[in-house]
Amino acid sequence: MNYADIKKVDIQDGTGVRVSIYVSGCHFHCKGCHNKEAWDFNYGKKFDESTINYILELMDRDYIAGLSILGGEPLEPVNQQGLVPLVQKVKEKFPNKTIWCYTGYDFDKDVLGKMYKEFSYTKELISNIDIMVDGEFVEEKKLADLKFRGSTNQRKIDVKASIKMGKTIQLQFGDESRYEETDETKNPKIIFFKEFKEKEENEETSKDTSVTAKVIESNDKETPSNPAYEIRKPEIAVAAKGIEIKRDENL
Repeated sequence: MNYADIKKVDIQDGTGVRVSIYVSGCHFHCKGCHNKEAWDFNYGKKFDESTINYILELMDRDYIAGLSILGGEPLEPVNQQGLVPLVQKVKEKFPNKTIWCYTGYDFDKDVLGKMYKEFSYTKELISNIDIMVDGEFVEEKKLADLKFRGSTNQRKIDVKASIKMGKTIQLQFGDESRYEETDETKNPKIIFFKEFKEKEENEETSKDTSVTAKVIESNDKETPSNPAYEIRKPEIAVAAKGIEIKRDENL
């Protein structure tokens, strides 16, 4: 197995400050991929025992929350076999630090439905991963400021809970309300504002008027004289609770 790059400090590919490795080799060739050079399985440097030791050394800092594995494609068979000793040693030395893995494969169909059942190295690799972000990058579904992924079709999977329950347990990234349709976006509530002037009976003060904004909702009567209103954001229902890992408060 070869790797394209190792980031000592990464805050884009998972929670907290992380160490990230980009493996080489990918057959998906997604349109708009920002790492095309890593499609080539022979690109970059050879991944060996010294690479593992280097990553462990980088992770041996209190502010490092975990390891992220990207590509290329980490779940290409040759890459899976190369990554098994890495994730094993990371979990042995840092049991409380998380491992994230990014793949273009579908977790339900390809990972749990096939690879995990057929290959012992997949079972060993996946059992040491905490979070998997699955799905090919789709340029048409790209949003520049998405959390921890490139396009809205990609999912955040709680791997250990999924293995335990035998089905995919999906977590939220926390920004889904920006692009998912809700009752509010399908049927927005229209609020009308009406201005009116109150004239004083005294002619001397008739020139002074007070303008008050009043809120009138559809099919409702005007609100009483001291109008007040508030705008409330809809609550986001979290699909599943994340993995709770104790870390320093400053991470």
